[in-house]
Amino acid sequence: MGSPVAVEKVTGRKRINEFIRLPWKLKIYENDPCWIPPLISSQKKLFNPRKGYFFDIGEAALFIACRDGKPVGRISAQVNRLYEERYDRQTGFFGFYESINDLEVARALYGAAENWLKQQGKRIINGPQSFSIYDSVGFEVEGIDETPGLGLQHFAGYYRDLAEGCGFRKCIDWYCYLVEKIADYEPYLKEVRENYLKSQEVDYRILRKGELKEKAEEIRRVFNLAWEGNWGHLPLTEKQFASFLKELKGLVIPELVYLAEKNGRLAGFIISLPDVNPHLRILNGRLYPWRLFAFFRAARKTKRLRTIIMGVLPEFRGKKIDDVFYLHTIEKGVELGFTASDCSLIVETNRKIIGALEPLKARRYKTYRIYEKEIP
Repeated sequence: MGSPVAVEKVTGRKRINEFIRLPWKLKIYENDPCWIPPLISSQKKLFNPRKGYFFDIGEAALFIACRDGKPVGRISAQVNRLYEERYDRQTGFFGFYESINDLEVARALYGAAENWLKQQGKRIINGPQSFSIYDSVGFEVEGIDETPGLGLQHFAGYYRDLAEGCGFRKCIDWYCYLVEKIADYEPYLKEVRENYLKSQEVDYRILRKGELKEKAEEIRRVFNLAWEGNWGHLPLTEKQFASFLKELKGLVIPELVYLAEKNGRLAGFIISLPDVNPHLRILNGRLYPWRLFAFFRAARKTKRLRTIIMGVLPEFRGKKIDDVFYLHTIEKGVELGFTASDCSLIVETNRKIIGALEPLKARRYKTYRIYEKEIP
C-alpha cells in the first residue's frame, strides 16, 4: 500500500502545461513503440478556453493526482451541452486519462471526476472521450500491440483493467479495419465501380488544388446530416471543423478527396490521407525544425492510407455512392503507391459499413471501448 493519493484541480497555465506533459514525465510509454506523442502545441490550444472548440459547447475540469508531492496521474471531467440537447442531461464524461499502474491512483482520479460531475447534476459517467465522440475515444481492448492510424491514440494496456477495477462496464465498442494488399483488388474493384456509375445520377470529381477551404462549410454540413442517427453523433461545430481541417491541411492529396455532386450541389464526399502516424514519433510532441525535416522525409515513404472522414446526404443513401468512394480510394491509392487502407473508426452497431468491408477481407486490427458507470 503506497502513500495516500491527493487529487488537485488544475488551474493556471503552468499547471495545464504540467497536465499536458504528464505522459512524458511519468514515462508511461517510454518503451512502448505503439505510442504516438500528441503535439503539445495542439494540446495547449485544445485546453485554452479562448481557442479550444470544446469550451463553446461545454465545461470541463482537469485533475492531477499526486503521491508524496509527485504527479502520478491525470483525468478530465466534462459536460457537453450539445449532447444534453440531443440525448440526455444525466450523462457526463471523462477523458485524457493517464496514470501509473495503480488501482488506488485510478480510484482517486475517477472519484474526483465523478464528484465534479455529480456537482453538475450528472448520474452517469461515460468515457474516455477527449473531448467529444469525434476526438480520441475509448481504451484499447484489442490490438494493443499495433500502432493506431492517423488521428487515433494508443493507451497503456492496463487502463482497461484499472477502469474495470473501478466499476466501469462496457458501453460500446469502436472498430479499426485494415484492407491489406489493396493492389490485389484493384482490377476487380475498377470493374465494379464502373458498373455502379452506369446507374447513378451524380457526378464525381476529385478536389481541385486549393479548393478545400472553399468547400469546408459544405463538407461540414453534409457530414453533420450524413451521420445523424449514428451512435453518439453530435454535429461538428464550425470552430471544431476548422481546427480539424487545419490539422490535416498539409497532408491532403487532391486525388484522395473525392466529391459526388448533383446539379453542382455536394451530395457526398470522402477524404483519405497518408497514414503518417508512425512517423509522428519523430516529433515527440514538438515542432522543432530539425524534427519536422526528418518527419516529412520519413512521411513520404508511408504506404498506408487512412480514410479520415466521409459522408453521403440521407436522400442519396442506398445508391452505392459510398461504395464508389471506397473503390475510388483504393484505385487511386494503388496508382499513388499505397499498399493498405485503414478504415477507422466504425462503431459496432454500423452493420452496413462493416458488411461493405467483408468482400475486401478487411482485418479488424484494433478495438476501442467506451465505458460507463453510475455515479454513486
